[in-house]
Amino acid sequence: MFIRTGTAIVELDRIRRSCRNKRFLSNYFSADEIRFFVSHKLSAALIAENYCVKIAVAKAIGTGMRVIRAQDITVLRDRLGSPFIITEGYAKMLEQREGYIFSVSVDSCRNYATASVIIHK
Repeated sequence: MFIRTGTAIVELDRIRRSCRNKRFLSNYFSADEIRFFVSHKLSAALIAENYCVKIAVAKAIGTGMRVIRAQDITVLRDRLGSPFIITEGYAKMLEQREGYIFSVSVDSCRNYATASVIIHK
C-alpha cells in the first residue's frame, strides 16, 4: 500500500562548492557512503544524488531534516547500480515501527541531480 512520497533536486555546482568544505561529507554522509564516493573519484553527481535521497526520505517520512539526521540515512548501490537505503537512529525506529518499505529513484544530468522516494507498507 502506497503511503507517502518525497522528492528533491539540487544543482551540481552547489554540491561541488560544498565539497570544498572538509566537513560537508562527514556531516551529511556515512562512512560507507564516503568510501563509495572515494571509489568513484568523488563524483559530484553521485554525491548530489545521495544528498537528494536523504532530503526526499525526510520529506516522505514527514519529519524533514529537523528530526532525522542526514547520517541516519545511508544510500548505497547494488551490483547493478540501483540505489537502496539503510536507516539508523530515529529513521530506523520509524521504518520499523511503521513497517515502511522505501523505493528510490535517482538521476542526474549536466547541471542537476534529483531523487524520488516512495514509501510503501
